[in-house]
Amino acid sequence: MEQEINLKAEQVQKFKEDGFLLLENGIDELIATKLKDRVRPVFEGEYETGVWPDELTWRKGLSRDDVTREICNVWKSDLTFASVVCSRTLGKLAADLMGWEGARLAQDDIFWKPTASKSISFHRDLPYFDFIVPSEVVTIWVALTPATVDIGTLEYARGSHLWKDEAKMEKHFHAPDDYLAPLKEAADKTGNKIDIVPVVLPPGGISVHHGNLWHGSGTNKATDGSQRMSLAIHYIPDTTQFNEAKKIGYTYGRYKIFGSSKMEETFFPIVYRKDGYSSPMLKSYLEGFKL
Repeated sequence: MEQEINLKAEQVQKFKEDGFLLLENGIDELIATKLKDRVRPVFEGEYETGVWPDELTWRKGLSRDDVTREICNVWKSDLTFASVVCSRTLGKLAADLMGWEGARLAQDDIFWKPTASKSISFHRDLPYFDFIVPSEVVTIWVALTPATVDIGTLEYARGSHLWKDEAKMEKHFHAPDDYLAPLKEAADKTGNKIDIVPVVLPPGGISVHHGNLWHGSGTNKATDGSQRMSLAIHYIPDTTQFNEAKKIGYTYGRYKIFGSSKMEETFFPIVYRKDGYSSPMLKSYLEGFKL
């Protein structure tokens, strides 16, 4: 993906204050359409590289149809997604907003929210990455279909990345009874007011949020059959290593080298660095592929 996203100083400052930034003109709408057209095939098991994604929370004919569908690390399975997820463009955007020298890919997620599918609990991303040092993460969220309030778009709690509450993973991530409950609890404990901002974007629009920002999404209440599709990409600093003092879950643990804290670039590629470096495997992996 060859394009540049140049930020203004006031946009970087707004990100620091609010914990998120919305960019209506993110990636080209034609690229967003190509990604959207690949969502259904990968959920149905069409993996062009022959490699399965790391996690599947929905399987056709086996899973409930009223929950938000999710796939983790589709970049390993599909080159269309890989070309965007591993792009210098988005890596630079992440690094520029976080003040990093470079950005490394930690994980991607496809979210597919059919009509009437249930909510995703308010949560923060950083607790799911507590096994790395430095403990930092930023997420770039790309709308593949129109993101509107009625369709159950992403929601942010403005400024909540600055709250001094305890970081923890949420027990009921998919289809909770009350998707706002964890946010309300955190606000009560810290004495903060909740200011929810829905992410309303056209296809190709981008939102970027800090790893400590509270966010979630409600039920898809669209009455016209509209479905929401989006791509979330979690980036970490290029210098990140495993924290050997922490327990690593099954997904990431399978990629840890025994006796080493190194994050192998084949699995966690550096997509951007100010000196021009990116992981050599990316050139080979995407060689000859064009969006």
